[in-house]
Amino acid sequence: MSNSSIYFKKLNAKVGEPPRKRKCKLLPHLPPVALPSFPPIKTRLGDEFFNQESSLLANALLGKVLVRQINNGEHICGRIVETEAYLGMVDKAAHSSCKRSVRTEPMFMKPGTVYVFSIYGMYHCFNISSGGEGKAVLIRAIEPLSGFERMQQIRSESQKKSCHGLPTHQLCNGPSKLCLSFGITKEFNKVDLADPSSRIWIEDWSPQPEFVTVTSTRIGLSKKAAEWIDAPLRFYVSDSKSVSVLDKSKKT
Repeated sequence: MSNSSIYFKKLNAKVGEPPRKRKCKLLPHLPPVALPSFPPIKTRLGDEFFNQESSLLANALLGKVLVRQINNGEHICGRIVETEAYLGMVDKAAHSSCKRSVRTEPMFMKPGTVYVFSIYGMYHCFNISSGGEGKAVLIRAIEPLSGFERMQQIRSESQKKSCHGLPTHQLCNGPSKLCLSFGITKEFNKVDLADPSSRIWIEDWSPQPEFVTVTSTRIGLSKKAAEWIDAPLRFYVSDSKSVSVLDKSKKT
């Protein structure tokens, strides 16, 4: 083997000679690759979803999306971020606590039936019947997702004043406000949300953002509710600006 070979050159290297540094060719910097974004999978909720006890349904409704079809085929929608559960005839804060009446009939109908009642003679509240006799869930707040300008228009027409400058998070941050913005009146009373022909329904979007649920007492109950005033039956998404009232005593 010739002494000029690479093998002997290495053997004949001087003691203490620093190793030679190999030069590496630098590759050009490549920008990060953007992953493709896919639209959420939207599933319309049916009878099985609504047929659960009211406090369970109130929790399950958080993060779900309320959709309303407008007359011309346009849709407006928003994510449910605050609910209250009413436990039927034993719950002194529930409209159904005394007895079944013409007014409270939707609360006794199949789970998923809309119950709309009026307050102060001019505003409305949107409820959904659940599993169990006379039980229901009040939808207290919604975080608008699409149709913001349409919501502002509907609310302006209802209140007979301009609401076009209203911030998005203030469109539906209360039970009557969401009814104003979605145009929900007693026309929707007794509507079956699971009926494919209905103009209002609830969807599950997957994937959906993760959130922390806060449990608190219900809002605006009269003294007639007695011991039920302090029942922890209100649930809301902790970091949503659309929640109507934050419980400052709760740490998330």
